Amino acid sequence: MRKTAAAVAGLALALVLGACGDKPADNGAAPAPGDSGGLNALFGDAQELVRAASFKADTAKTAKFTMEMTAEGQNVTAKGEGRFDGPNTAMSMTMSMPGAPDAMEMRTIGTDVYMKMPEGQGAALGTDKPWIKLSLGGDDPISKTFGAIMTKSTEQSDPRRSLEMIQKAGKITKSEQTQLDGQPADHYWVDLDLVKMVDMMLEGMPAEVAGKAKESMQGKSVVIPMELWLNAEKLPVQVTMDMGAVSQAIAESGGAPASAPGNAAEGKVTMKYTDWGAPVTVEAPPADQVGEIKIPK
Repeated sequence: MRKTAAAVAGLALALVLGACGDKPADNGAAPAPGDSGGLNALFGDAQELVRAASFKADTAKTAKFTMEMTAEGQNVTAKGEGRFDGPNTAMSMTMSMPGAPDAMEMRTIGTDVYMKMPEGQGAALGTDKPWIKLSLGGDDPISKTFGAIMTKSTEQSDPRRSLEMIQKAGKITKSEQTQLDGQPADHYWVDLDLVKMVDMMLEGMPAEVAGKAKESMQGKSVVIPMELWLNAEKLPVQVTMDMGAVSQAIAESGGAPASAPGNAAEGKVTMKYTDWGAPVTVEAPPADQVGEIKIPK
């Protein structure tokens, strides 16, 4: 049971830190500073940056996104679209992973999460259906554990989550006005305090899972470099995070030696956002294609 909890904790930590849904704390929803449609003076204070960008993102509510994550020579890619609107949240995402013959598809509608497993893998979960369903508020053991993890995974697709990270754990170290994909953009470099992030991101997780994840970070002082690009409307268009420090901290917590100089752990996550405010439609799979998870005894 302890090994299972440790494994789940590792998965939880990877999910909650691996990408960019609760919106940032309400700061009065004041109009965004410099709201003139073009690039303006750069923010020097993280709180002012978050207030401006989260106001815009909360107004737009929808976006399309892509994600690319690299770690130890492996590459994971995903694409999807989401409506980030409290109880009306909905998201669809397709993810490709090394060693998997087919892409994994996930759809979130309110508190229901549907996952389309690679062909043949459903049998390990006791179903011959292509889709499985998790309830984010379910009382069964699977939903209690993995439902909470999937909630966090869904939240990370919400670009406002990256803003919340900056609000609660970040410090702006540098900024510039530049071009991204041919469009003007404000570029910010931010240092994130990992311990503060873990405390924030594990809220609502099962106690044993959260405890293991926090234990792995205890006594560590780890900074995660983040870069954020905002367009002329102050909407996030790209977020990158250097996950090498996280990978190293997790490895050391499991008893692995520290990386030798010049051979540090590597890992990077890049999220891109487009089509802000465009309509998003996410539908549940046909009922006869959805199976129930059964744990082998």
